[in-house]
Amino acid sequence: MASVVVEFSAQEPERLARWWADVLGWHLDTRSGTVVQPTGPGVPLRFVVSARAKARKNGVHLDLRSESHDDQNTIVERLFNAGARFADIDQSSDVPWVVMADVEGNELCVLEPRKVYADTGPVAAVVIDTSDPRSDARTMATATGMELAGERSEFASLRPPSGEGPFLEFLESESGPEGMLRVLVE
Repeated sequence: MASVVVEFSAQEPERLARWWADVLGWHLDTRSGTVVQPTGPGVPLRFVVSARAKARKNGVHLDLRSESHDDQNTIVERLFNAGARFADIDQSSDVPWVVMADVEGNELCVLEPRKVYADTGPVAAVVIDTSDPRSDARTMATATGMELAGERSEFASLRPPSGEGPFLEFLESESGPEGMLRVLVE
């Protein structure tokens, strides 16, 4: 069975990797490139050099899990104190999650508590913009052995068969999975 890796293109990959390792409480491994390894359920985050700076919204982002509304506020405060900033990606003002950007401008969401994400670890989901969520989810399920967890016309999600680790969520979007992050199957 193949595994999923999230790859960040960054102007300062070591700095960004160190930032993500610190905020997630994961391990920075520089033996085989710059990789942040989960210390429990999760997906590896790989960081590679990019000659260009981030210029627009990414087509892939991470959703971070919270256990309570107080925990959500604590995570937002911790991220802000570590250098993250609030971000506007045209979300409505009444969404229950908080949109932020890491130190290189990559979007992330700090989710309100959701029972479905109880066993994911700190990363609840890797969210991928796509023009065809259902088809792309089925293709990824075949490639990775992940299981379909939910599906409707504009959304599909996959879950690891173990029930632990982040979901892969595919959202209908015209832009597609472009930008400074991408999901790889290895």
